[in-house]
Amino acid sequence: MKTLIFVILATCSFKIMAQRHNKIDSIYYLVDTTKTPLKDRMWEIDMEYPSFKVYTIVCSCLRYDQKPTFLYDTLKNKGTIISKSQLKALFLIKLSSLITKAQQYTSVGFKGRYAIFIVEPIGKKYIYHRVNLLTPRGPSIDYENIPPNSSTPKKH
Repeated sequence: MKTLIFVILATCSFKIMAQRHNKIDSIYYLVDTTKTPLKDRMWEIDMEYPSFKVYTIVCSCLRYDQKPTFLYDTLKNKGTIISKSQLKALFLIKLSSLITKAQQYTSVGFKGRYAIFIVEPIGKKYIYHRVNLLTPRGPSIDYENIPPNSSTPKKH
């Protein structure tokens, strides 16, 4: 009986270990506005209340003419500092590739597919943060029903 239980447990363990684990690809993009002339910058970088850092690509290239926007919480995500040689070891994508990926995945999000990291220079080193892509929201339509033959209310 003990042998049967051992065989069953061993078989289950091997099946669990044999299952494929989905590996998430990491995407790194270097935002270095200090080396980009002001008129050629395609990024807006802002701080939003209470603690969100927001990166927006200045192009209306998503659904509903929205801009690809990435953000992270500065209180929860302190980032990782790396040297210039460590930066060279990372595979940095081009802006056009980042926009294409944002267009492909804005409806379902990157979760489970990619981990996106924004890299920025800090002095002679660099820091990167994992960011989330905001999902574009559809246009809102405000309307008011005005009954026929309505007039302005009379004052008494």
